[in-house]
Amino acid sequence: MRDYDEVNPRALSKDEIEDIQTFRLKRLIKRVYENSRFYHRLFKEKGLTPDDIRSVEDLVKVPFTTKDDLRKYAYPYGGDFLAVPFEDLVGWHMTSGTTGIPTVNAYTWNDIQTWTNLVARSLIAAGVTKNDIVMNIYGYGLFTGGLGLHQGIQRIGAKVIPWGTGRTEALARALKDYKATVITGTPSYELLVAETIRNLGIDPEKDLALRLAIPGAEAMTKEMLERIEDELYLKKRGGGAFEIYGSTEGLGPGVAQECPNDKHEWMHIWTDHYLVEIIDPETGERVSEGEDGELVITTLTKEAMPLIRYRTRDVTNMIESDDDIPFPKIHMLKGRIDDVIFYKGVKLFPTAINQVMMNHSEIYEYQVIVDKTSRDHKLIIRVEVDNPSDKLREKLIEEIRAVAFVTPEIEFVNRGELPRFEGKSRRVIIKE
Repeated sequence: MRDYDEVNPRALSKDEIEDIQTFRLKRLIKRVYENSRFYHRLFKEKGLTPDDIRSVEDLVKVPFTTKDDLRKYAYPYGGDFLAVPFEDLVGWHMTSGTTGIPTVNAYTWNDIQTWTNLVARSLIAAGVTKNDIVMNIYGYGLFTGGLGLHQGIQRIGAKVIPWGTGRTEALARALKDYKATVITGTPSYELLVAETIRNLGIDPEKDLALRLAIPGAEAMTKEMLERIEDELYLKKRGGGAFEIYGSTEGLGPGVAQECPNDKHEWMHIWTDHYLVEIIDPETGERVSEGEDGELVITTLTKEAMPLIRYRTRDVTNMIESDDDIPFPKIHMLKGRIDDVIFYKGVKLFPTAINQVMMNHSEIYEYQVIVDKTSRDHKLIIRVEVDNPSDKLREKLIEEIRAVAFVTPEIEFVNRGELPRFEGKSRRVIIKE
């Protein structure tokens, strides 16, 4: 396996990527068998040895790893999943744990370097250069976004302003004063920043220098990205909004990245570091190329806490690359299997509603309420606009029925009445 520039998204050919995958998979299987108590036990239970896993095709012999496994066997330090001695660790990231035991990811120094390089590769694919000034508004702390993007930005040689979340009015002024050219953050927060800019009387076309947005950390739609582009005037400066994808359990941000050729539909996934499968979430069987299913990831280069066949619960599909970046592409996520709304026998992804709402510039914010407290369940969408009308109500009902196959009730509310989000959005409320 030859040495190559890890941050260059165009440094490898498709054949070289496949060769690297096979080499790293064999090395990974041997290492976890010898060093990870969790996987050694799993292999023994299934009667497997490293010699049984020689290719990507053989990987189906290994059972999936789930979030429940991590909660049970990895908390708090990495537990049975650790594949290195404790003294080799340099730290952890984890989920917030608001709904139970957090899921943990442990890091060695080499893991930090790999993570940094992959975020840098992602940013380069999106068009970031060392001449950019980046306003990083992902949260710093247990969440991987802030530190992950910070490290990758500096790896390129770009200039980072480590803002984090909060103080949004001051943030809007700083974007103007520093002439920042790139903004990161969740798409919901980026839209809140755009709204705040307008409220402060700052002209986003004349007063700002932003040309790129790197949204991530929550499901988004093409319409949401186009709205960010429009409200921050990114395309008029030759740029755009390009999604970044990652997870706490993988390495953080930097698993996949949309490039300017992807038209808000696809993201390149770095398969020299992540072996990807798309499975039917019900049967666990692999699906055909281009068919929707659950994203399953094997971390080929993670040292501290490698994962084999980890079920992300994210719904997507995968195709081969059709542009100058040779890595395959996963489709923009429809959402998480856990986030599906079950309403009157219909499976409804919140992104279907987002798709409709973000297409209407007159809508400032919205909230979805699934009321199951009575026998006749209701789907109520609260919509924040200045000038409500029966015409808009009927149009929204028609458009939502077309994409989600359900008929909602539309409830208009005054501007400023619905919550805004600095981190991940919480637009769906279930009443049971």
